[in-house]
Amino acid sequence: MVMVGKDKAKWLVVMFLCCFLAIQSLSGLRLLVPINCNTDDMTLQIPTNTHTQTTLDPIHVSFGLSGNHTGFLSEFEVALKSVLLNAPLERSLHVHILADEYAYSSLHSIFNRIELSTWITRNQIEIHIYDVSPAEKWLEEKIVTTMSKGLKDDKFTVDYATGVHTIGCFYRLIAHKFLPSTVKHLLYMDTDVVIMTNLEELWKEVESSPNSLFHWGKGMCSGFIVLNVPRMEEIWSLAQETNMRHVVVKYNQKQPADQLIFKSVNVTYPNEVHILPEGWDMSVTLRWQKRHLPYAEKYPNVGMLHFNGGLSSKEAYFTKTGQDDWMVKFHETWGIANYTVKLPWSWARYQSKSLIRSGMDGHLIQIQWNSSDFIDFTSTG
Repeated sequence: MVMVGKDKAKWLVVMFLCCFLAIQSLSGLRLLVPINCNTDDMTLQIPTNTHTQTTLDPIHVSFGLSGNHTGFLSEFEVALKSVLLNAPLERSLHVHILADEYAYSSLHSIFNRIELSTWITRNQIEIHIYDVSPAEKWLEEKIVTTMSKGLKDDKFTVDYATGVHTIGCFYRLIAHKFLPSTVKHLLYMDTDVVIMTNLEELWKEVESSPNSLFHWGKGMCSGFIVLNVPRMEEIWSLAQETNMRHVVVKYNQKQPADQLIFKSVNVTYPNEVHILPEGWDMSVTLRWQKRHLPYAEKYPNVGMLHFNGGLSSKEAYFTKTGQDDWMVKFHETWGIANYTVKLPWSWARYQSKSLIRSGMDGHLIQIQWNSSDFIDFTSTG
């Protein structure tokens, strides 16, 4: 029986591939790329890098900055560095910075010095800076209204709420006025927080309870909290219906700052709040007792470290000495954060670049400066 030309060609291709694989096997070589032989149209198909932009929602992180003291601004640099180094691997990252006019101006020189605009990253990273100064008068009135009703105190003034911390601690509560309407969840973190693992792990926890009003630790510290952005206005309205005096006494909440608002809502409406695992609630003021030792054994899955407890001090936590230096006192655990503190920005930039997928170009960080003049702060939505 004589083969027709097409059948003969098929068998020649098959025999060639068999011989090729046999030679590789004998020589110890490895086939570097998979080859798909389509014997119908006699073409060899070699796959190319077909990775496309992920469709997962971006992770959103925010900071609130008030003033231009070098201490807390240096803390902010470390916190931002830790966020960028732990950006999600399969989705974009958007960082939102709510700043008053003094911090807003300072960020220009900081970003220039650390050469932030030269970063090339695995996925798109956007930095949005908002000048919240036009909103401060409106915010002060909102604070007084909410605290007066919750504390049943008609004589409450904004000076009482900002006696220890600046009004910047309330910026997290008005983030929804600045962010795009498409944002679903927003992580707010204080400047003295260092992220220790990829933020994707936190987002898995958040997305397990997507409708919760907010997500925070059992210790009820608002320095690390994930907010349900479409529902943020509810936090203000629910807080006005709570018994804040009861919360102040029961939890020894001495300062009527933003944390009293969150804590009052949590205590009164516990089903509205999702509690994060302990590894995402690692604060000095919460974990200082000996019963928490050894940290590595008691808390094996740590996602962040919060060096709070400085009260009104604006000095950076990593400049402390003696017993107040938590990173020296517990150098094998809390001290690991010192790696991020000391890591040069140029080295951090290279680490980020090294995560770019093979064969891909990566993405330049996008920085956007936003004016707040157009925002209607009288709206309740």
